[in-house]
Amino acid sequence: MVINCDKIFKKKFRNIKKTLKRYSPYPQLDIIYIKKNAESEIYLAKKTQVAKDLGINVKTHIFKKNIKPENIVATCNSLNQDPNCTGYFVQLPIREELYEANILDKISPIKDVDGLTSENLGKTLKGNPDAVRPATVEAVISILKDIKTPLKSRKVVIINDSNLIGKPLSGYLLSRGATVTLCNEFTKPLSDYTKLADIIVTAVGKSRLIKTGMISKNTVIIDVGISKVKGKITGDADFKNVSQKAKAITPVPGGVGPLTVISLFENLLKLRLLQQKGNK
Repeated sequence: MVINCDKIFKKKFRNIKKTLKRYSPYPQLDIIYIKKNAESEIYLAKKTQVAKDLGINVKTHIFKKNIKPENIVATCNSLNQDPNCTGYFVQLPIREELYEANILDKISPIKDVDGLTSENLGKTLKGNPDAVRPATVEAVISILKDIKTPLKSRKVVIINDSNLIGKPLSGYLLSRGATVTLCNEFTKPLSDYTKLADIIVTAVGKSRLIKTGMISKNTVIIDVGISKVKGKITGDADFKNVSQKAKAITPVPGGVGPLTVISLFENLLKLRLLQQKGNK
């Protein structure tokens, strides 16, 4: 079965539009964008387009690629205090110098729409319901919920151990009773783990990483990976063949990516609610 992620996207979109009617003014999303490459601009354009479709105001703060860390920190401090800014994020990836300056932790946790501050990541790892989880993690969770995949006692293999996906997703899954294995480039042979998995979440960016011989017929595959091969976008799974064997699989493109974008705006609404609670 190929999972219909477009259906999930449309459901999320409708729910957000309905919720927005309660707010006046609408929440505002700010974006810090350090010019990187054309690919980053494509991702940014997708987010701003969805915001426009929802009627959410977006302010993009654009900086040259050689911007000094202290200038980004100053912008974060300003947005943390700006009452018009409901939430904001730094468009990733950023250069190593900015990571080393702990730029992401300059974001106030109550405005951390990407869920990547240490505080929110810690809450996610603990399974705290108030955690603002990374948008990709929310996307994966929404897919598993939509296809009614039970998590308790299930074996889940996550091929990614980053703060963006693998670690926070593992925290959520563990809190739901799943048995989780995190894999990285040193996990060999990978098939020893994937063959036993009920659920595989792969986010590597390596085409044809997951082949039919590496899975069982009862495996659910959430393919977060993106690669470009001969001008064509593909995921980590050998989709044509694996989709014939797996119990369920997400397509690439048109799978996790759009759900990650829409989940960002669910996080924005969650921040608005948490801010209102804090002001009472």
